[in-house]
Amino acid sequence: MTTIIRLQREAFDAAAEAARMAHGRTDIGAVVTFTGLCRADENGQPIAALTLEHYPGMAEAEIARHVEEARARWPLLGVTVIHRYGRIAAGEVIVLVATASSHREAAFAAASFL
Repeated sequence: MTTIIRLQREAFDAAAEAARMAHGRTDIGAVVTFTGLCRADENGQPIAALTLEHYPGMAEAEIARHVEEARARWPLLGVTVIHRYGRIAAGEVIVLVATASSHREAAFAAASFL
């Protein structure tokens, strides 16, 4: 199984990441993605941007722990988790979770879990 976990400041292209996961793979029957975005309001209050912080090493380890639990539950062929930190403006991407499996049920369940 291919696993990619990245914490980064810069934006990412969710479609390119999903395509990279499946490129050249004939065993993958489903790729499911979730992309989280920064909303422009919370309970009617405007939000210009979020500032997200993380503890390098600890954040990656915690994400990896969840990925390992997902691997134990579902027959996954690939997982990509990308989470941004720093200043993220309204409308920008925050997080990507992409899961790959031979069948959609496992890919959907794992993406929802992660």
